[in-house]
Amino acid sequence: MSAGRGAALVICDICGETYDEKTYQIVVPVLRASFDKIDCAERALQRELRKANRPALEEALFEEVEQLREQLRELRGHVY
Repeated sequence: MSAGRGAALVICDICGETYDEKTYQIVVPVLRASFDKIDCAERALQRELRKANRPALEEALFEEVEQLREQLRELRGHVY
């Protein structure tokens, strides 16, 4: 779906909201997916973690969640 010049609107698989992935997105490499909010990325990681039965994947997902939380803390520290 697209709107406007150069916009790349996509729908978040978790919350269903539309966002422009050219201006802002949360990328989770281990899931090969992007999301509109850190909360959605974390929910997707948790969902995948529940499905995972392999320690290596579980560890990778845990690391992704920790990285997202750190990015969120950094973003909250900035005033725009």
